[in-house]
Amino acid sequence: MIQGTNDMLTAIDLSNINLEDVLEENTERLAEREAENNKWLNEDGTPKKNHVWKYASKTPQGDAGESVVATTILLILIQVYGNEVQCRVINKGKGEYDILVTLPDGREYKIEVKTATEDVKGSHQFNGLRKDVDYDFAFLFAVAPEKFFFEVASHEYLCETMTTNMSKEVIGSYKYTVSQKNLTDFNVNEIYEALCKVGVIRR
Repeated sequence: MIQGTNDMLTAIDLSNINLEDVLEENTERLAEREAENNKWLNEDGTPKKNHVWKYASKTPQGDAGESVVATTILLILIQVYGNEVQCRVINKGKGEYDILVTLPDGREYKIEVKTATEDVKGSHQFNGLRKDVDYDFAFLFAVAPEKFFFEVASHEYLCETMTTNMSKEVIGSYKYTVSQKNLTDFNVNEIYEALCKVGVIRR
């Protein structure tokens, strides 16, 4: 019986079996099942608008957040103070703060930028904030599947509020978690008002 097995298999025609159909069908089924429980996917499994923000590596994600914030602040401040305003990312965001704003009257503001995507509970956890570094305020950039939000928090406020270290191994680096319902829509008017509250814009 065993000796004849190879001859029998040789005679069987497997060319009409298409494994691509099997793989495609089950991949589609998996995508639909995943979409049922994943807020970053549409019902058909296709990614929502901001999907890339959720699944990008942390460094590119952080760089993109810094660029969004720096560009947005610059565009607003140019309308207020003119083209002499400077707002730039410092040392590629590596250091005690990420953005330096220089106004025509000589005032400077150091801004720490943190980017966080929405979690399963509808909150945003901003990681790596420190109390022992030199910045004026943090711009917390929050990404939801189809929208963007933000909060501007002074260094002083964060120092008083943050109590939870990111981990036992990382002392002095804190996480700051905010429910999305307590964040502000990311739009020009709201950001303008926030910059007024922290004194960057004087009415």
